[in-house]
Amino acid sequence: MFKKVLVTVLVLTLMLTTASLTVAAKGPGGGGGGGGGGGGEGDIPDTGELYGDLYVILRDEQGRPMFDDFGCIQPISTVDASVVVETDDGPITVEAFAGEPFSIPTYYLDGDLVECELTEEMATWVQTVDFGRLNLGRAPDAVIAHALDEAINKMNAATAFDLDPAGRIMMLIDGEWFTIDAPAENLALYIKMMKDGHWITTVTDPITMGGPPEGKGPPEGDGPSEEDRPVLSDGAIALLGTIGYDNLGDVTNVLNNHDLLLAASLLAGASDKTGIITLDEVIYINSVYGINQLGDLVDTKGTTYFNFSDPNGGLPYVQNHDDTYGTGRVSGDCDDGWIYVLQPDEVEPNHYVPICVPILGTVQFTEFSESYATVGLEYDYIDDVRGFTKSADDALQVLEFIHNYKVPEDLYAE
Repeated sequence: MFKKVLVTVLVLTLMLTTASLTVAAKGPGGGGGGGGGGGGEGDIPDTGELYGDLYVILRDEQGRPMFDDFGCIQPISTVDASVVVETDDGPITVEAFAGEPFSIPTYYLDGDLVECELTEEMATWVQTVDFGRLNLGRAPDAVIAHALDEAINKMNAATAFDLDPAGRIMMLIDGEWFTIDAPAENLALYIKMMKDGHWITTVTDPITMGGPPEGKGPPEGDGPSEEDRPVLSDGAIALLGTIGYDNLGDVTNVLNNHDLLLAASLLAGASDKTGIITLDEVIYINSVYGINQLGDLVDTKGTTYFNFSDPNGGLPYVQNHDDTYGTGRVSGDCDDGWIYVLQPDEVEPNHYVPICVPILGTVQFTEFSESYATVGLEYDYIDDVRGFTKSADDALQVLEFIHNYKVPEDLYAE
């Protein structure tokens, strides 16, 4: 049978009890890479109406939905099941197999066209996609703008830059190192980079705070701001250059693989520190944020997606897990590719000691694979949008490891 398998070392045994496990999510959610449209999974006319019907679906090598003969998305089933659907032309049977895509029927019932609609029973077969903290993307634009301004202000105050082992931005401010770890600030930097290709605020008018559109809920915010928005300073741009990102201070910048690796870490920094980042999450969330709508990758229904296979005319995104975490991530306390954390004391039971450990071989990274026997498709997670998904999830797993085994500040002082 077709399988969409996602396995972590920690839960490998549990997962293998089902022979294969579809990439699952916990409730409504999303991910990057999809655009507006009309009737399919990429249709995003209003993000407020988007939740509750975002499913793990069959996608091509570039992440676009693969539609069936009726033009319907093909969800990935969680169960072996079948259901008989009554139609004007007689009963039809819809079958599903765990880990495999199934077709949603289109038919006439009582003279009315029923198109691409899950029945109540079929709705229990599908997997919804979880946004978690990435729900911040539904906040009013002013909230995201304010978070971006907070991050820019910190960068402008810095006297040095670095990256932490997960790839998040670190800054030296008043003699102390700080990481941009606020989910909203990471998310704002991610959205700005992916939509504009840079971090320069081109419109500096004060932010007008306020609530959602009329009829969408109670007003929010504290009223209009009186201060102009900050702009990334020349000094901050120069300091970004010390970690290879001064191009983010150029409004003509075209995103490259190096930029997208940082974007993956920013997305991880905006996500829940536990769990995983999945392909469907990345693709859906980019539609919610308006990133896909600016893309040039088009599906058969005319929906646009961010083109990780050729971002802005550049080279396809390719992740290099071993190089990134083997030697590419620097830690001030350890050798490159190592991280300073608490680990069990080999001598005294139930005690932890702060030591340097290699990121590779210590962090439990997620192993992704996709294979669909019923349609004869198989994908790896090396390049394009799947490679980006792997990079984002790699960063998330490092963040979770750091969070779980962080060395307390008082031990640093010793």
